[in-house]
Amino acid sequence: MSDASSVHISALQQGDQAAFMQVFHQHHKPLLYFAKKIVLHHEVAEECVSDCFIKLWQIRERFASTDKVKAFLYISVKNACLNYIKSPHARQTFQAEPTEELLSEQPAFFAQMIQAELMDAIYREIDQLPEKQRLVFRMSYLEGATTADICAALDMTPAAVFTNRSRATETLKKVFKDRNALLYLLFLQWMAG
Repeated sequence: MSDASSVHISALQQGDQAAFMQVFHQHHKPLLYFAKKIVLHHEVAEECVSDCFIKLWQIRERFASTDKVKAFLYISVKNACLNYIKSPHARQTFQAEPTEELLSEQPAFFAQMIQAELMDAIYREIDQLPEKQRLVFRMSYLEGATTADICAALDMTPAAVFTNRSRATETLKKVFKDRNALLYLLFLQWMAG
């Protein structure tokens, strides 16, 4: 990996905590999104992801490249999530066995991995919005709050909520359309879903 966000692998191998934290910050959000698509519960997803970062730290010397670190993290998170789903405790929640799609190592897995990374890019752009737009957008689309709930929480009128939500949506559409067609399509799909 040659981009600026990649960590120098030898620093990670030697136990540099700053290098490890760089890996953590780079991959935590996409991995969490990926895990939540499988286990459906934020707390369980967070635990699966955290456990995989602990494993990464314990065997950090084994990785020759950042691509191998990334592959390890995604495969480990997927396996941790599947182990949770198969557990007796989870069977009460899931009512069914994991689907073949989840058990597959092939295209569906990689599509979910890419979608998780694209969602991370969307969340980073949401964080760049002006404060009121960001708050209204997050409450509307990420938390599912009603206009009345947002008005009460942010001390805004319904018109102000609508204006901030519309401006945020238009800003994000423009950013994604100008920057990356795939992100734009994913954003539109996410907004519709």
